[in-house]
Amino acid sequence: MLKNWKDITIALALAILTWYFITGREKVEAWVDMSVEMTNAPKNLTIRKGLVSKIEVRVRGPKGMVRSLDRRKWTYSLDVSRLKVGENLVDIDRERIPLSMAYEVVEIKPSRLILTVDRLSRKDVPVVAEWRGALKPDYRLLEIKTQPEVVEVRGAEGQVRQMTQARVGVQMDFDDPPAIWSDDVPIKLADGVEANPGQVKVTMRFGPEVKAEWVRVPVRLDAPAGFNARSAVKYLRVQVEGPVTILRVAEAGRDIEGLAAVIALPDPLKPGRHAVHYQLTVPEGFRVLSHTPETIQIIVRK
Repeated sequence: MLKNWKDITIALALAILTWYFITGREKVEAWVDMSVEMTNAPKNLTIRKGLVSKIEVRVRGPKGMVRSLDRRKWTYSLDVSRLKVGENLVDIDRERIPLSMAYEVVEIKPSRLILTVDRLSRKDVPVVAEWRGALKPDYRLLEIKTQPEVVEVRGAEGQVRQMTQARVGVQMDFDDPPAIWSDDVPIKLADGVEANPGQVKVTMRFGPEVKAEWVRVPVRLDAPAGFNARSAVKYLRVQVEGPVTILRVAEAGRDIEGLAAVIALPDPLKPGRHAVHYQLTVPEGFRVLSHTPETIQIIVRK
């Protein structure tokens, strides 16, 4: 019985050894992804196009070893120390593939790169902010500004030279717009160009939609107690600019609250007719554009 167990153990060991020997000698191929990192990059140059983030390498080697390649992350170091302004043809060097001599490099995709290189440049440009969105009826954007108003852009000389501004955009709807909205917003730039700072504070101010319109303004007499006087007219025509929601009150034939022509009578005034000046009072959000006449006739009685 013991002899049988010894024979079985020896046979099993020989089988395992034979399997390992056969599979270890068997050659297989596989594709391996390798990320690309630049080394020795010139300080005053930048790559505008042509650079890839990874390469694919087809390798041949022992089956057991090839299977283990996927367990690691591989990186290919691309030497760019000899780049110059313009187009540069750079070969992927097989000798720089970070694999041991046990592997054979069969193919590389891509096998070479065409890199477009430009000088680095920088300059200051103004920031232009833009808002897109919907507001509730009769409201509008009154003002939009940024802080800072100017940023430094840095990138390829050909791109930076053509830049006259840096843009930021806000895409947002306001069902109930606040008087003031503010937030940090990233600057939108072309690939290869960066800004310092990379984001700015955008502040927007909202308010009612306004328009200019001629309205009826009541005349109010501010006379001392016991003073018997009246205005020759009850209303004036005044051109104002104000919120459309409130101007609809005037369009409906009603007086606008807080809008009046006030006459402050000097004391004393003799009985008779007098041409006196008046003062227009306007509610918040309104301004007077035009008004006539300059004076109002009042009648003072005994």
